[in-house]
Amino acid sequence: MPRLFCFRLVAEDIFTPTKRINMLNTNHTICDEKTVHLYDRSYSEKYRHFDDTYVGTPDYNHFVPILKELTGSFKRPIKVLEVGCGTGRYFHALQNTVELTGIDIAKPMLELARNPLKAEEVNIPLINLVEGSVFDHDFGNEKFDFIYSIGVVGEHAPFTKEICNKFFDLLNDDGTVYFTIVDLDDRKNLKRRLAETAYPLLPARIKEVLDKRWVSNYMTHNELDKMMRESSFDDYNITNYKAEGGGWTGAHHEVIANKYDTSSRQLFV
Repeated sequence: MPRLFCFRLVAEDIFTPTKRINMLNTNHTICDEKTVHLYDRSYSEKYRHFDDTYVGTPDYNHFVPILKELTGSFKRPIKVLEVGCGTGRYFHALQNTVELTGIDIAKPMLELARNPLKAEEVNIPLINLVEGSVFDHDFGNEKFDFIYSIGVVGEHAPFTKEICNKFFDLLNDDGTVYFTIVDLDDRKNLKRRLAETAYPLLPARIKEVLDKRWVSNYMTHNELDKMMRESSFDDYNITNYKAEGGGWTGAHHEVIANKYDTSSRQLFV
């Protein structure tokens, strides 16, 4: 017998006036617009079709156990937020989940998430699908026990101190966030490394050209670690995962950060 879900689809205005500024992992607006244009109906359908193949890849077998372990560790019913939920590729991996909010900026992806991968294994009574940018969306007083984002921030969208602290604020006490960031160092070829070495000696005009060319959402380990240290999170761990296939390439940082409850947090500040 097919499983029935209660879906609520929420729309919001995802565009804000765009102005050209120096973007170095801080301005999400241009990235949001590019993502909306990339994930049109045709591309989204191809993405959803690939989900069925993705289950046989090493990457799938890396991320799904992590999500199962993290959500299963609560030992109680939890509320979950997925940032950039796409077609619902990982909905079935969530344990102990009584309510899931999936936010994504691409409407065609959300429509396909109504029939997610392995829908028969999804055991979540209420799934809210929100169309919009996590940077701009007002969650009101809503709180979550677990927040995750795979292949979104630090890739399609910038990961900033502001969004990191927003994750912190959206968590309940003793909540956990898990997300991935593309490892910039792993993406640098020999030409890029040589240019970086010579950078201090280059003329200002050449530096300006390189600065624009090197604008990226990707981050080095040191950049990510510094941002986490300066964020509201007291407890976090950064590991590195080398993607082996299935649509992913190169290395990605993986972050698991915990929010202490009100009483124990005093010991760490």
